[in-house]
Amino acid sequence: MGTAFACTGSSAVANASTGVVVSPVRDAETVAPSTREADAIAEAVRTSPYTAQVPANEYEVAGTALASSDPSWAYTELHPTVEDLDRAEGVLHRTDGGWKLVQLGTYEVGCGVAPSTVLDDFGLECPPADATDDPAAADSARPV
Repeated sequence: MGTAFACTGSSAVANASTGVVVSPVRDAETVAPSTREADAIAEAVRTSPYTAQVPANEYEVAGTALASSDPSWAYTELHPTVEDLDRAEGVLHRTDGGWKLVQLGTYEVGCGVAPSTVLDDFGLECPPADATDDPAAADSARPV
């Protein structure tokens, strides 16, 4: 069984010196990071506990974009370079300590961690706050 890296979107052309893709891939309100910023974001992804079990040469960081509403938030994709990985989406936040990968996954990425304006910028969707995935709660809400 492979490690799950999965996401939607397509990548743009990589920077020849770093191999890091710096163009946004979504039709959303984003801005492309500078090469320096993209490199720092890619390094944060590669050194994150979320990616620690996957060798860095088995994926590339692609499609990196900053939120227009708050450029201290970034979106990126992880594209596998081997067959047993899937693609993933990542949301990062920059603080005084630098960039940090705060969420990585294939579904509802950014939900619960990024502001709604940032999620809108990235074109990410989250379920309504009152939604539930608990089948027991859904059953208890049905009339008898």
